[in-house]
Amino acid sequence: MTSLFTPIHRSDSGFTLLEVMIVLFILGLITAMAWSGAGVMDDARRRQITLEKMDRIRAAVMGPDGVYDPKGRRIIGGYVGDMKHFPGLWEARAQVRNDYAGLSWPNPDQGLGQGPSYDMDPAKVFFRPSGTFTAGKWQWHRPYRRLTDDPENNDHIGGLETENEGQPRGLWTRFTEDLPYDLLGHPAPGEVEGENWKGPYLVPPVEKHPKTADHYAQTDDQYLALEPRWHTGLSREAWEDGDYAASLGEHYDDKENFRLLNNEGRLTDGWHRSLRFFITQDPDRPGSTIFWIISEGPDHDGFYPSKGTCTGRVWTEDADDTMGKNYAPDHPANRDNIVMKIYSHDFETVFEEETRGKTQMTQNILNQIRRAVIGEAPAGRNSGYTGDLGSLPDLFQWHPENGHWDKADNDGTPYTKGQPRGLWTSSPNSVDSGDDLAFSLWGIGWRTRYLPTPDGYGESQKLTDAWDNTLLFFHDTTDDALMVLSPGPDQDYDFGEDPDDPVEDLDLGDYDPSLPENLDNLYLQIRSRDFYPGYLDLHTLTVLNATAGVTKARLFRGEGDIASQTRTADTLIDVNGDGIADDWSVGSMGSPVFKYDDTTPDPIFTGARYLVFWNDTDGNSEIDIGELFRTVVLNITAEPGSTVISGITVNTDDFTPAS
Repeated sequence: MTSLFTPIHRSDSGFTLLEVMIVLFILGLITAMAWSGAGVMDDARRRQITLEKMDRIRAAVMGPDGVYDPKGRRIIGGYVGDMKHFPGLWEARAQVRNDYAGLSWPNPDQGLGQGPSYDMDPAKVFFRPSGTFTAGKWQWHRPYRRLTDDPENNDHIGGLETENEGQPRGLWTRFTEDLPYDLLGHPAPGEVEGENWKGPYLVPPVEKHPKTADHYAQTDDQYLALEPRWHTGLSREAWEDGDYAASLGEHYDDKENFRLLNNEGRLTDGWHRSLRFFITQDPDRPGSTIFWIISEGPDHDGFYPSKGTCTGRVWTEDADDTMGKNYAPDHPANRDNIVMKIYSHDFETVFEEETRGKTQMTQNILNQIRRAVIGEAPAGRNSGYTGDLGSLPDLFQWHPENGHWDKADNDGTPYTKGQPRGLWTSSPNSVDSGDDLAFSLWGIGWRTRYLPTPDGYGESQKLTDAWDNTLLFFHDTTDDALMVLSPGPDQDYDFGEDPDDPVEDLDLGDYDPSLPENLDNLYLQIRSRDFYPGYLDLHTLTVLNATAGVTKARLFRGEGDIASQTRTADTLIDVNGDGIADDWSVGSMGSPVFKYDDTTPDPIFTGARYLVFWNDTDGNSEIDIGELFRTVVLNITAEPGSTVISGITVNTDDFTPAS
């Protein structure tokens, strides 16, 4: 049978050389295009990862975007929302210079950049962080040091304006310095974030690619051998990290390249390289700053203003050559950089308005306290605590060992600092009724809560300002004066020798509002002369239809014996012209029945003073239940010459029984 298909016969010689070359060329071209495309896509993905990381950092610094209060003001969150400033930048411990002997940790000489001053001595250290290999892994030397803009510190020449390897550690840890041992006058853990810190705001960075720098160094000796190294003609290294000379820039510094790939405890970009951070002046807004986040992109290179030149170890600063003014995005090393800027004016305007509002609220609180203590004294009516009790309120401290408030220490010494608990409770000491305040009788004694009871219980029950800071009360016992102080938005103040001594002698005249720590403080001072002595010049008293030896008048003035405050009807005369000598009149303009001022030996304190007329039927000079009486309230002030009354007349027909 004949086949329906005719077989095709291939040449025994196979493919020609030209055919093979053409195929290989096409395959190579496809492979090259694939690798090229894969590379572009890889860098694009890394760029996207970098931007996502930067967005997370920005949210950690400022809080999420697009959140506003009912008035349309942006709500600032994150670190800045709590701390009211950008996070500081921290580097690992500075590297000791090769030629400087005699330094050892943990007892370093001064000038190594450790706290509390963070002073850098360029004769002893390089302006670069240090570390060491431990079990084959690079670890940073602790403690970390805070970078500053203080020219006396010589830190990175231009401080936060100059290339550095600082990281905003406050975004993920409160223990920013991480001092592992006590230094003289600077105990571990060293500097920490303040009480307002509510972090962490970021997940602490952990190095997930610990071997990416192995091609630079895997031992301490290999790291030390990296460029820059000692060179002929240079008695000492004449540069620091960064682009400070055309021939000694970052591209020349493999030590820095190595460090930027060792990122335990460092924030990184999509290429697993350390992000750069700067805090610079804002050239468009004097007094404001810019927080920079920079990735040096796929070429791992960047060029930054040097802010000066170096000769030997002496830097000559150029205040105009700064990141804020001269960073060049078009420089060849910067064209692939990814830059994010956060502007302080974005939160400064919000905080300024917030500060104005809270300042006014705190001033209102201080005014409420003033009225609670002295009412409208000295010129007006004293309806406050001093008007009822005739003295400033005692100050109470919390006794944790017994769980109560007391007005004196265990030795019985009265506190000069504390909380004026008598302004809201008549039992300020829950375990000692001896500190109770007697309730008001005829205008003398504790009358009512002069302030609303503060929120909280036990130790937390304290008066606070609009920033929720505890209001501070100081009693100057010598001058009998009280100061109420809000430490303001920065929570700082300077007054007294020892803030932890609650019984130290204080002189309110020593408080200096011009001190830097006190500039944002709000305070008021109340002195005893604001409510004491009071002024009263009452010429005559007249009682119609009186009973000799029975009808009496008593002025409850707060101090002195009862006899000095009481007048008794002796001789009766006819005052109302009814032909009957049954009226009692005492005093005259030349000889007032009651007269008190700053010259009289017997005082009267300001407030609503009760003048009581009554028939003392049992003769005990007390106003007893059932005895007929009538009251007249006199408003006594501390204004000199005030409360002059020519005469007061009452009629016993108007008396009512006391109850």
